[in-house]
Amino acid sequence: MALMLEQRLVEAVSDGPLGTEDSADIAEAVAGAGDLDLAGLLAWGRGLHAAAAICFARGDKDAELLHDMAQRLIGMAFDRVALNSPPPDGVRH
Repeated sequence: MALMLEQRLVEAVSDGPLGTEDSADIAEAVAGAGDLDLAGLLAWGRGLHAAAAICFARGDKDAELLHDMAQRLIGMAFDRVALNSPPPDGVRH
């Protein structure tokens, strides 16, 4: 599923700048990212990062926004891992 998602995002941006509908769909998905599991967060983050790279290479204005959304999702994934891991020995809260 992750590879299919990444491929769909890459295909969408490969055709040219994102349209309003595509941008709205991506923004809606990112807004609901709190409901995704760890694998989903990483898959979306990776897909958005790949799409951002294509846009950067082309000089599109969408690149920065896609990159910011990718970083947000990847950060959420790391936060989940950190919050679900026990503290190292010797660390007190």
